[in-house]
Amino acid sequence: MYESVLQGALDLPLEQKKSLIECLKGAVLAQMASVREGEPAECPRCHHDHVVRKGRAKDGSQRWLCRGCGRTFGAGALGLLARSKLAPGVWASYVEHMVAGESLQRCADLCGVCLKTSWFMRMRVCEVMRNVLAPFRGGAGLSVQIDEKYLSESFCGNRDRARVKMPREAHANGNSVHRRGLSKLKACVVTLVNDLGDCACEVVGRGKPTRGEVERGIGGCDLGGSTVTTDSLASYVSPLRDAGVAAHNRYNASAGDGDGVGMVNALHERMSSFLSRFNGVSTRRLQRYMWWFCWTEQVRRSDASAAESLRAHVANGAYRVTRAMLTDEPQPFWEYWEGRLPEVTDDDLWGPEAMSILV
Repeated sequence: MYESVLQGALDLPLEQKKSLIECLKGAVLAQMASVREGEPAECPRCHHDHVVRKGRAKDGSQRWLCRGCGRTFGAGALGLLARSKLAPGVWASYVEHMVAGESLQRCADLCGVCLKTSWFMRMRVCEVMRNVLAPFRGGAGLSVQIDEKYLSESFCGNRDRARVKMPREAHANGNSVHRRGLSKLKACVVTLVNDLGDCACEVVGRGKPTRGEVERGIGGCDLGGSTVTTDSLASYVSPLRDAGVAAHNRYNASAGDGDGVGMVNALHERMSSFLSRFNGVSTRRLQRYMWWFCWTEQVRRSDASAAESLRAHVANGAYRVTRAMLTDEPQPFWEYWEGRLPEVTDDDLWGPEAMSILV
């Protein structure tokens, strides 16, 4: 039977073969999404954590009742595919082009969606990537290196609906700020890497990180018993001591101590190459791209291809951030610009021509 089906597919014209491949990818993705095991931790609608069994669906799968909102749901409702109006085949095609490094517009053209939908799909896939990231491992005998990566603040994106004026002139395609050294115009990303290849990247603030920002950057990582190497920044001392590290080696480049943070510097090089193809990433969305980068580092060590891994993750993944929440997401670290901005008037928001029409 398999041979006859295969021969029939080979006899099809080229366009029909392409269509068949996309249909098969969508069918496989939908089947993967329908296979879920274990009890859900929360309701996919109200996120209440008290759910009980409530009969079975026509296909025999378990259904659940939420004691919070009183609505029932199946296993598929927990996933990204069930909560999307797009067909599974569209998602399967999108993640393949996304992994291949296609631009937003190119992904939109190839998948038959608009540019805005393509952007929302990318943001949701990034959220799925965050949920499948393996925890950062630490312990006795493990070496961990921590350093900061500084990226220029970017306001790229649609600002028409925001009641905020641009605080400075636009930088073309993510070009760096024209100021020597570090400044508050740079976003700080605390990065960690260990001997096992685990990495973590957290956007924490502006300029050199404070003690509180370092604590936030390493907060999700288990560093107890590890030997940690950082630069000579004093903000690392107290947070690492509280984290229970076995030893803290402070590397001083100006003293000629050698390349004490070579692993994390190599990670920064790969991060720069990863971000360069986007021609500037908005600081509002930078953390999502850090999840994407950490995911690529994770699948680099996997036997499966990146596209296969991402299809499996999307089939079993979920998201919590809606379109409205993404649109209304505030610009991070905005307190720096408070007091430096001119007052926003209706003329600034609408323009004189629009105001004359309204009057």
